Amino acid sequence: MSEQKSKEKLKESNAQARTGKLMSVIRVVAVSDNDEQRNIEKAKLESAFQECDSRLDNLIHANYEILTKTIQAYSSISGRIKTSRERIKQVKGDLISCKDLLHCRRDELKKLWLEGIEQKQVLSLLDQIEEVKGAPQKMNHYVSEKRYLHATELLTKTVAHLDGDLKGVEALTEIGLEMKSRKETLYRTLLQELNKQLYEKSSRTFQSTFGRGGSLRSSGQEVSPRLLQKQALMDLAAGRRGSKRGYKRNFKVSEASSVVEDFNKPISEELVGDAEHDVEHFIAILVESLALLKKIPEGTEFLKSTIQPELTKILHRTTSEVAQNAKQRGESITLQNQPKLLEELLDMLFDNFQCIAAAHMSTLGSLQRVSGISESDLYSMEDVWSQIQNVLKVLLSGYLDMKNASSSVQHAETAFGEVSASDLGIFMSRRKTMRTQRMPLFTFEMSSHAISMTSYMREQKQEFYGEGGKLQTEDEGEEQMLCKPSIHNITVIFKPLNRFIKDIEFSMTLPEGQHCTLHDFVSDFIKDIFLEHLMTEIDKDIKKVTKDGENMPSLVDGVTQKSLGAPCPILASAVRVDKAVGSLKQLITALPAYSDQLLAMVVKMLKEYKDNCVATYRGVVQPEPEDRCIISASWVKDEGINQCLKLLPNWDNLQEHRKAGKETTDNTPDTMEVVRERNEKESELLITNLGEKPPQKHEVLLEVNSLKLLDNLQESLEWFAGRIRNFAGQLPSQGFNTLNVPGSQPLDIPPVQANLLHSLISLAKDFRSLSDTCLLVLHLEVRLHCFFYLLPVTKQSSFHIRPDDVEPDQNVLTLSKDLSGLEEALHSSLQPIKFKYIFEGLGHLISYLLINSAQQIKRINDNGIKKMCRNIFILQQCLTNITMARETDLDQAREYYELMYKNVDEIINSIVEQGAAFKEFDYRNMIKLIHRSSPLDHKPQEQLKKLEEIMTEAV
Repeated sequence: MSEQKSKEKLKESNAQARTGKLMSVIRVVAVSDNDEQRNIEKAKLESAFQECDSRLDNLIHANYEILTKTIQAYSSISGRIKTSRERIKQVKGDLISCKDLLHCRRDELKKLWLEGIEQKQVLSLLDQIEEVKGAPQKMNHYVSEKRYLHATELLTKTVAHLDGDLKGVEALTEIGLEMKSRKETLYRTLLQELNKQLYEKSSRTFQSTFGRGGSLRSSGQEVSPRLLQKQALMDLAAGRRGSKRGYKRNFKVSEASSVVEDFNKPISEELVGDAEHDVEHFIAILVESLALLKKIPEGTEFLKSTIQPELTKILHRTTSEVAQNAKQRGESITLQNQPKLLEELLDMLFDNFQCIAAAHMSTLGSLQRVSGISESDLYSMEDVWSQIQNVLKVLLSGYLDMKNASSSVQHAETAFGEVSASDLGIFMSRRKTMRTQRMPLFTFEMSSHAISMTSYMREQKQEFYGEGGKLQTEDEGEEQMLCKPSIHNITVIFKPLNRFIKDIEFSMTLPEGQHCTLHDFVSDFIKDIFLEHLMTEIDKDIKKVTKDGENMPSLVDGVTQKSLGAPCPILASAVRVDKAVGSLKQLITALPAYSDQLLAMVVKMLKEYKDNCVATYRGVVQPEPEDRCIISASWVKDEGINQCLKLLPNWDNLQEHRKAGKETTDNTPDTMEVVRERNEKESELLITNLGEKPPQKHEVLLEVNSLKLLDNLQESLEWFAGRIRNFAGQLPSQGFNTLNVPGSQPLDIPPVQANLLHSLISLAKDFRSLSDTCLLVLHLEVRLHCFFYLLPVTKQSSFHIRPDDVEPDQNVLTLSKDLSGLEEALHSSLQPIKFKYIFEGLGHLISYLLINSAQQIKRINDNGIKKMCRNIFILQQCLTNITMARETDLDQAREYYELMYKNVDEIINSIVEQGAAFKEFDYRNMIKLIHRSSPLDHKPQEQLKKLEEIMTEAV
């Protein structure tokens, strides 16, 4: 545009320049009095004209053909214009002449004009009569072909003719009455057809919109363009430009413009093809037909009133279809409890209800389009979804056995008050089919076989459905149940039900934080009834094992132990609680929205079981009043002593084997030096605390059954703590879960509350801590048995005896028998590394104890030395059978007492020659015992001083 304007300005400036030049020449010639000046200007002007003629000749020569054609065209146009002017002049004259002639025949022409109008009106009436006469036949054809828009237009047009120009024609009165009757018939037909499209044929068009496996709110899923179009039509009809949320996210501008065009485009109906091929378009035609009949308000009210009965019919029809499919697969509904059939029923219902909702949305869009009134004046999608939810509430009430469940949980009644008994009768009952009564010739109903079969079938029904359960039969109209009504059916149907609830809330465009009534119904049922019932069942199940003292020590069989992967026999109570935790874990996966509540139940149950285990432990270690406590339990309970025991090398060795998983793989025995080094510190600690005074009988656990119960409790709690840790590691948390194992798959649930996860981890630690406590008590108890039996041997027994009294001491034999019994009781119920921890180092402890007890022996002779060596041999043989290794520490104890065969000088000389085999304290006790046994020797102080000098030099 700017270039064109610049060219035009350039042409104007050139023209002005040329005009100015010519005017300047004329001005100079007119003003100048000098002929010479005039001649100069004349010469310049002639030169310019010559130049112009030359340029003009060149242009003519160059454009000769074009110029010739242009001149010819101009001549032709000029001739045609001249001819046209002549014709127009002639026509004008003719018109003036006609005007004069018409003015002369004005009355005759007016009369003819009126007659023409009358004839035209007569012909029009005749055409209308012909149309009216053929209207019934055409209507029959249109209705049979389901061309309802053409039929309605023909009907309204015919009725308009009969009520208009043909109103006075008596011959058409019968046709008029027939057409009015047909109008009502057509209205009912349209409503029936619309109902059929909404509830039967809608699945063909809208099935792809709401296919199962993809919720409207699923991540990565877009809302169907068809659904967007229907919502846009409703919004446009109501004067809106977008809904509250969701629908405009993926709705592009081009799609919106196409929707507006479709909204403004009139509905048309083709006379070829299948009229029901496109259900959506067919619904629009039916609504348009109702609008032509001016029956929109009545039709809307009819549609609103039939939602509930039609949905109930669909429920009955779908139930029968699922039952028939199961029967074709060879599945017996009566004899098998199959909640999967209920899930199949709900999946089919959800598909149908979604399609019905989409069809209603299309219908509402068409109703608003033709009526121009808002949705609030019609029925709304909230009405549709409300009726759908009511039907599902009643269905769920039956299958979830809410009648019996609510009676056990009284406070839950208010939460489910919306579904009354009358509603149940409306939705779930069927009208009994009237059949022709046929009188049989005879029956077998009173025969013994018939009576027994009837009783059997009645028992089967009551067992399957409970008291008052109903089953559809050929003679009864009662509602058919696909599975046994049970409160636990919610675990099977919750996920698909929850997806459908989210679809409802999305379609209803509810504000954030607000939920539909079906959501509240399910939520109240789970929180107020299901969880309470579940906790009651779990409590009863666990109390059968934990509350009864006789059942608590019971163990599972070998098959169960192997299936659980437990290395040793475990308590049945731990398995029962673990099974309950597993059930709750499955419920957490099935009901992810209530994972926190279910996890809280797990924590509560574990706390109760922990308290029971602690009570069992205390029942073993504290059978007497608190002032008479078991020594081992009191030591383990003391934090300082407990920490000291866990810092000993033998405990560290046990933990290293646990971490490295060496319980079953490493069977290489350690050398005696390693064992002695590992247990030496513990032996010194025990001798220091217990070497002076032997434990009392009430301070030691002497019953093998009590120790075996501690053993089983220890293994069970360690296994159970591991199971709890694994479960806690699978729980997703809002922060970092320290128990997560790399590569493990967490549960597909929302993140659980941090405090619940911490409580679960803490309980796992408590179970492991109690397990370690039991192991420490077992470890100490075996050593306390040694003190209990051996200390009286040195303090109370006499070793200055006759030759015929050298048999082993009775306490030693009792200890040997006691240790053998413990080995037999614990060997099969303890892991090898723990068994090793309990019995390893006993030889060193007994050796240390016997050597240290020499100071408490009053007198000893050769026969007494022989008796002591026999005692040591009995204990060494017993420990060798237990540990499967020669206890060389007891050889040292035997050598210690065999030195007493020598006199003191020989002992001191052996130390000088061979070196010290024992500590100075042990040698001093030995010399003192020899002097007590031989009172005639009066040099003990000199010998002790000499011993001290020799030992000092050796050091």
